Amino acid sequence: MSRAPATRIQRVQPPATLAAGEKARQLARQGHDVIDLGQSSPHHVTPQHIIDAGVKALNAGLTNISSSRGLPELRHAMSAKLAAHNGRAVDPDGDILVTPGSKMGLYEAINAYVEAGDEVLVLEPTWVSFAQQVEMAEGVPIAVPLSEEEEYHISYEQLKQYVTPRTKMIVINNPNNPTGRVYSEEELAAVARLAQEQDLLVLCDETYEYFLYDANRHVTVATLEGMAERTLTSYTFTKAYSMSGWRLGCIVAQSNLLEPLLKIQEQTASFVSPFVQMAGVAALQGPQEHLTKWREECDELRVRCADRLSQVGGVHCPRPEGATFLFPRYSADMSSTEMAELLVEREGVVVTPGIGFGASGEGHFRIALMRSPADRVVEGVERIARVLETL
Repeated sequence: MSRAPATRIQRVQPPATLAAGEKARQLARQGHDVIDLGQSSPHHVTPQHIIDAGVKALNAGLTNISSSRGLPELRHAMSAKLAAHNGRAVDPDGDILVTPGSKMGLYEAINAYVEAGDEVLVLEPTWVSFAQQVEMAEGVPIAVPLSEEEEYHISYEQLKQYVTPRTKMIVINNPNNPTGRVYSEEELAAVARLAQEQDLLVLCDETYEYFLYDANRHVTVATLEGMAERTLTSYTFTKAYSMSGWRLGCIVAQSNLLEPLLKIQEQTASFVSPFVQMAGVAALQGPQEHLTKWREECDELRVRCADRLSQVGGVHCPRPEGATFLFPRYSADMSSTEMAELLVEREGVVVTPGIGFGASGEGHFRIALMRSPADRVVEGVERIARVLETL
């Protein structure tokens, strides 16, 4: 006997990135020569010193129940990282909540503060799950489309026109997935001004904070004057340490802001496996040479691949300022979903359709530069260019 799920769940669509990843795995199982440029998780194996720390913790018996806030060792290591890298002083005992992946932390942050009918400003194009998580909280995601012609620039004036008495929160992703924009301090100051004038919360996802190119500089919005008391910031170990399978992230905010999130975690995930957290300690405190290597490789790929695609007539592919993606625009008369299907059918290359990142992402597709080894990424982009040159 079939039963209809809750209405709020019926509205939710599966993430475009997960669909792309499943397509790649399905084709590979069938024996096809598939190049996966779809999902964002790096192809790299977790660095050995991190694996060793996790195994050591397993052997030491750290396999049982743990604190819902997270192990003190990890919270103190994260606090030290924030002070050194982000210029942010936080209390490790109250201002950090360790979560089973950053996606869960973002879900908790939205559900802790968004009620039925509340509006949340989501700057588009943006990560695939923000709007869906707002809908699961019975809130209303309000798309704020940033203009590609203006290089996806954030302005106070544009943000303000979308504010209503029901607006509760602004969600930003910096560096941006999928566009690769790194927002300037001036742009973040516009977000801060609006948030303070309208008494809004800001939820900032800083997943790609280490992946910056040229002279671009990452600024943590919570460090701006007046923002610490209204900002929740998400961090993850997935990209910089290739720990997507470990499921480890955290939300950083003043302790009073984190308390509602803690209540959700206590009644759902409960806690993050302690041996996973000890691997996270090793990630933060151990060697970082791999990160420099990965970033340099991604830098080379973004230049080479963006320039190759921009040689194709009707294609515009700017070099990203940060993150690990290309987000080319094409002029062919087809939807981004149709384009993604065509690339798989003709050349066995999996990408993510731009519509998955909001309506303003239509006419684009996303290429994940770290999903496959560098030589396969280059080959995949060449295959994409061959298809585009025939349209």
